[in-house]
Amino acid sequence: MAEIDFVTHYNSRSPVSEAYRAIRTNLQFAGAGKKMKTIVFTSAVPNEGKSTVVSNLAIITGQDDKRTLLIDCDLRRPTLHRRLSLLNRGLMNCFAEDLPLQEVIQPDIFLNVDIVTSGPIPPNPAELLGSKKMKALLQEAAEMYDYVFLDMPPVLAVTDAVLMSSQTDGTILVLGSGDISPDEGKQAKELLEKVHANILGVILNKVPQHHKSGYYYYYYYDENHNKKRKRR
Repeated sequence: MAEIDFVTHYNSRSPVSEAYRAIRTNLQFAGAGKKMKTIVFTSAVPNEGKSTVVSNLAIITGQDDKRTLLIDCDLRRPTLHRRLSLLNRGLMNCFAEDLPLQEVIQPDIFLNVDIVTSGPIPPNPAELLGSKKMKALLQEAAEMYDYVFLDMPPVLAVTDAVLMSSQTDGTILVLGSGDISPDEGKQAKELLEKVHANILGVILNKVPQHHKSGYYYYYYYDENHNKKRKRR
């Protein structure tokens, strides 16, 4: 496992880990009284660090004694099984072999964090993700865990994340600083809004670190509170 990918596991006292704790805290209050259990994580375009963000947030919620299930729902370019050196027998095996969810859960990969990998890449990802079986799997997972995080493909690339955002409790959009234009970020948000996705917030990733007297700056835009938070 690469330390840079899973910094919250290898260095839980780092400033970056503290930034993820801030996101966790915001997430706890994002539902305005409603429990946010099933949450989509997506980005506008590829390579914005979305999979790294959702993995580290899962680790942080696990460290907070919350049972968390991380599902690799990027059925086109899955990465979790490679990053964690896991057997890639996962979500799509539930469809192809009619397996129950429990048979593909890989338990305790991190503290209180179980993982479901993507499984074999199917020819029709959007159709499977929008199926009744997928909805039933999500409902089952929500009954078993405090959080179910879905690592989805980018919004502007394919329709998968937009589709799933309409079926889950909330959506978090990860945008890579310097990776996209303002218009691309706006377009991604508008696509999610068209399906009435509950956008919990936008995480601005890859922000350059500025070291001033040992301080580390981290920026998080909370959709519901409509303000930028700065931690140092």
